[in-house]
Amino acid sequence: MKKLSLTRRLVIILVMSQLVLALGLTVVAIAYTRYQLQSAFDVNLEGRALSVAALVYYPDNHNPGLLFDASKVPPSPHVIHKDIYLVRSDQGGFEVHKEGYDPKIFQNIPKSGRFWDFEVDGEPYRAIILRDVPVLDTEAGVPPPLPKLTVIYAAPTMDIPQGLGALAASIGGASLLVLLPTLLIGSWSLRRRLLPLRELAAEARDVSVRHWDFKASADARQLAELEPLIAAIETTLDGLKRAFKRQREFVGDAAHELKTAHAILKSSLQLALNRNRSAEEYRAALLELSGDSDRLEELLNRMLRLARVEQWAADGIQRALEPTDIAYTCEMAVARIAALANSRNVKVVFTNDNTALIQADSADLELVWINLLENAVQHSSAGSEVAIHLQVLEDTAHVHVEDVGPGIAESDLPHIFERFRRGDPSRSRATGGFGLGLAIAKSVVEAYEGTIRAESSLGHGTRISVTLPLRPNASAANTPSPSPAVHTT
Repeated sequence: MKKLSLTRRLVIILVMSQLVLALGLTVVAIAYTRYQLQSAFDVNLEGRALSVAALVYYPDNHNPGLLFDASKVPPSPHVIHKDIYLVRSDQGGFEVHKEGYDPKIFQNIPKSGRFWDFEVDGEPYRAIILRDVPVLDTEAGVPPPLPKLTVIYAAPTMDIPQGLGALAASIGGASLLVLLPTLLIGSWSLRRRLLPLRELAAEARDVSVRHWDFKASADARQLAELEPLIAAIETTLDGLKRAFKRQREFVGDAAHELKTAHAILKSSLQLALNRNRSAEEYRAALLELSGDSDRLEELLNRMLRLARVEQWAADGIQRALEPTDIAYTCEMAVARIAALANSRNVKVVFTNDNTALIQADSADLELVWINLLENAVQHSSAGSEVAIHLQVLEDTAHVHVEDVGPGIAESDLPHIFERFRRGDPSRSRATGGFGLGLAIAKSVVEAYEGTIRAESSLGHGTRISVTLPLRPNASAANTPSPSPAVHTT
């Protein structure tokens, strides 16, 4: 399909609107002129009819009857199609008409109404009918009742359409003369006004993964209609730029992590094979290789889990989920983290004021709490305590995980939920993770339309808060527990 530019479409609309306007003005002018010509014609017709009625008089010798002075009838304005008339008395015996015309023309006059349109020899005529007109001549001695006259006067109406035709031609010609410069000025002004939009399109067309600069012109920013579009484009481009940057960083970080894990696995294998060893030494080497393999598998599983959760959120996949008790998932997470906490001599305490049901997969929520608790335990010193607390406020559930570790620097705090982000890049593989735990937690929480945020300061520990909206059909079941529950490991 052939594409039309916006400018051309607007010019066509401008031309059509101007033509419709000119046509409308012409129609209105013709209708008004027709009304005025018709009114003037009727007034003139009535005046001629009264003039004819005034030519009826009584005889001077007092004889009965009426006479008509045809010599004083007003001349017809048309040479070929002349005016015609008929005058008759209601007492009979008196009827005069235009010489040369058959009075039968007036046989079908309407019984009521003042005007009558008809044709004579194919030409349109309009007649006025004056009923009960008194004889204007006064004569003494005329016995009552005095006669009343019926006067019918008709004239051709071909001048009206001819005049309207000439008027329409004049108005149409004048409209076209005015329309042409108007369209030229309008088209020029329209193209000029659309120039910022074309510049905006050109700027957007030049955007690519290698060129993110988008600079709207000052004229475009001054237009109220383009301001939301410019803001939307800039916001979208900023988001895409960040997404491409995160994607590149993620690919690089993932490749680095996989390469590191593979290098460790390969070095362990080469170390085991560089010389002959006893069965016990080979067994120890294989156990170390198995641990390295488990770590690599854990890295892959976390990367797949993160990709799956983000895909669900991006595609808007609605899963059939049963109501899940948030407190139960917290308890399960505390139980699963117990071994790590005991190995580091850290105490994990769970408290909850209310029960809270949410439409969610319990495994997803357990994964969030495990990642938060694992991060908190790994950063806590021996003998310290990690607290996880559940609180329900109206239709939201709030879960807080707190530790008294070394805290996070203010410059690092905005980045802790990024993938492969580590607060301490120098951590060894024996104590450090992959930098995916908080990123997975954030993705899962946002997939359930929740929020997660961190508060920390150096030397004072870290507090991570998760807020989850409770579904209406589940919030009814959120009732206060008889007493706060406390679970420790």
